[in-house]
Amino acid sequence: MLTPDQGVDFSGYLMRVYFTVKRNWFAVMPTSAQLGERGIVVLTFRITRNGDVPNGDPVIQRNSGKEPLDRAAFSSIRASNPFEPLPPQFSGPYIELRYTYLYNIPPEALNQ
Repeated sequence: MLTPDQGVDFSGYLMRVYFTVKRNWFAVMPTSAQLGERGIVVLTFRITRNGDVPNGDPVIQRNSGKEPLDRAAFSSIRASNPFEPLPPQFSGPYIELRYTYLYNIPPEALNQ
């Protein structure tokens, strides 16, 4: 989460967002990825107070260079819209998240 949390515990909320996005990502996973195509996609997106992802989001921060992989990552967010509303204790207009999608790349490869 890129947005300051204002002391609000977002752990449960963010876990539900993660599982929703993951389920939708797996539903649109391109065959090429299932066959071993590799790539990394990084997206940022906002969730507004009422749970909507604004038009124009997500924004691709790093593309894989492979359109099917980029499209699947992008679609995982759009297909998850709307999310549940933000916790009522949070007073900001939105939260901003960054998701990294690894296609057949181990997470430890990011630290190299």
